[in-house]
Amino acid sequence: MTSFSGKVFLVTGGAHRVGKSIALALAREGASIAITYRSSQKDALQTVEETKALGVQAVAFYCDQTDILQIEKTVADCHTLFGRLDGLVNNAAIMQEIPFLEITPETWAQTMDTNAKAPFFFTQAASKLMQAGDGGSIVNILDESAQVPTRYYIHHSASKAALRMLTLSTALELAPRIRVNAVLPGPVLMPEGGDEERWKRLEKNTPLKRLGSPDDVARAVSYLMKEEFITGQVLVVDGGRTIK
Repeated sequence: MTSFSGKVFLVTGGAHRVGKSIALALAREGASIAITYRSSQKDALQTVEETKALGVQAVAFYCDQTDILQIEKTVADCHTLFGRLDGLVNNAAIMQEIPFLEITPETWAQTMDTNAKAPFFFTQAASKLMQAGDGGSIVNILDESAQVPTRYYIHHSASKAALRMLTLSTALELAPRIRVNAVLPGPVLMPEGGDEERWKRLEKNTPLKRLGSPDDVARAVSYLMKEEFITGQVLVVDGGRTIK
């Protein structure tokens, strides 16, 4: 029997990039998978097909996670379809590079709503089902900006720092039946529209002298979903960058 046989996991932003790698990694170990998408319907449907090809159930839900009602509906629909919910991965996020003086109330709100408020309300909705069932596990996806200051992603950094504290606080609140942890990836996938030269320089400045991959993050998520004596922890997967 595979590790997650009979379990159901919801991965936000699972249509492509790191989220897709996480969804497929959990499916390979026997879990049924629900993913959310907002603007990537084609990618989401493709990911669902690839997931089903692994012999598990899979579904994609449209969800604009700046809308709390859509969050609640997504979690409820997942439970209606599968009859249970065992794990949540708060992966969906936006990352806007905007100089400090050009951040507006609108871009601030959009980033905080997507990266911090939405994971909170996904956690709240999912935890109700997990508490009523067999318990569960939640993994939040951070990035280096959660603990390393940046100049051009100040509002993004604030949102990820908030998500880091949310991880610790909800781990206390939801124990002992629900574990909450986070994965903090380093350079594993160049941001969409990113600077290739800047990306290549990251390799030289990483202690392990190489870049990571989405699969590195997916393995870390799978590990935290399995290990039943770990909660309130941040697993850093960055080749050593945050210790420099």
